[in-house]
Amino acid sequence: MNPKEELKQIFADRTPVDIAIEISGYTGHRTTLIDELTEAEASGLLAVYNPSVDLEKEHTLLQQVLIKKEWRSKILAKAEKIKIKKPNSFFEFNDWMQLKSKFKKHLNSHSIQELKELHQQLCAFESNNSKSAKKPFTKSWWDKGTEKINLN
Repeated sequence: MNPKEELKQIFADRTPVDIAIEISGYTGHRTTLIDELTEAEASGLLAVYNPSVDLEKEHTLLQQVLIKKEWRSKILAKAEKIKIKKPNSFFEFNDWMQLKSKFKKHLNSHSIQELKELHQQLCAFESNNSKSAKKPFTKSWWDKGTEKINLN
């Protein structure tokens, strides 16, 4: 169906004055008739009244974005806690993500499931470090000891 015909169906229940005002405002006061609209103008006006994006899809996308942000936040907090990431610096963390993480890519390109697995990897890393800190002269033992130095 032609965009102009679709606009006529959309505006069927409105008064001619309301239609003229709407079209005049959209075209910059060039015309007030649907038949005088160009194809681009008719398509643009039709897009205003019939948005192509489904609200359910948009809602699920926004939910996914929020879930991803939450998982990224958890991952960054865990990485700072186990000292893979220094506060206010991403260089070492980015290097670790590229070289030693499970998926070998930067944090923003992970899916939700991959973020969950990455968080699980960091939890395992933390538990391994705590076990290793009990053995003398390992790196984690040394790091644990330097945290508790009393400089008095």
